Amino acid sequence: MVTTMANFKELRTQDVSKGVLSHVYSDTQPLIDLTSPALKMVNNFTQKDPLRAHYDISIIEALQKTSSQHTDFILVIDDSEKLIGIVSSADLQSSKIMVLAQRLNVNRADISLRHVMTPLTQLTGVSMQSLSYACIGDALQTMEHHGTMFLLVTTADNEICGLLSAREITKTLQIPLHISPIAHTFSEVLEHVEHPH
Repeated sequence: MVTTMANFKELRTQDVSKGVLSHVYSDTQPLIDLTSPALKMVNNFTQKDPLRAHYDISIIEALQKTSSQHTDFILVIDDSEKLIGIVSSADLQSSKIMVLAQRLNVNRADISLRHVMTPLTQLTGVSMQSLSYACIGDALQTMEHHGTMFLLVTTADNEICGLLSAREITKTLQIPLHISPIAHTFSEVLEHVEHPH
C-alpha cells in the first residue's frame, strides 16, 4: 500500500517564541480517572501473557506466583489448559481461607485454587468493542451491578482476550471499592449469613 502525505492531517501548531524548557513531562500527561477510556485498564492477554495455574495448586504456591509476577490475579485452568475460573491475590489472603480450612478440616496449606476460585460460570464478560466506547466508570458500575471483582473481555468470536480488575482500578484511581460479591449458591448464601465480611 502506498502511503501519501494526503492520508494525514496537519496538527495545530503553537507559538514557541516565549517557550521555556519543561522539567516535568508528566504534568502534561492527563491523570487517569473514572472518565478515562476503559481500555486503559484492560489486562490484555494478547499483549501480556496472564499468569495461569492448575486448579490443584495450593494457595500458598499461588500467592508466591502472584507476588513474584506482580499480578493481581491468576487464571485457573484444568488438565486440558481450559480456563475454569479466576482467583485474585486478595482472595488468597482473605480471612475466608481460615473459615474454609476449618470447614474442610484441613490445614491452610492444603487449600487449593479450586476451593477459592470464582468459577467461569459466575463471571461476566463484556466485548472489547463495547469497551472501546466505554469509560472506566462504566466498567466499574457494571462490576458493582453484577457483584463481581472481574470483568472478562471478549473478542468478536467470544474468546476471552483480557480482563478488568475492580481492585486494580480502585488502587490505580485511589478510590474506595464498593463491590459486595453476590452469593450464587445456597451454601454461599448461608456462608454470608454465618460469616458476614
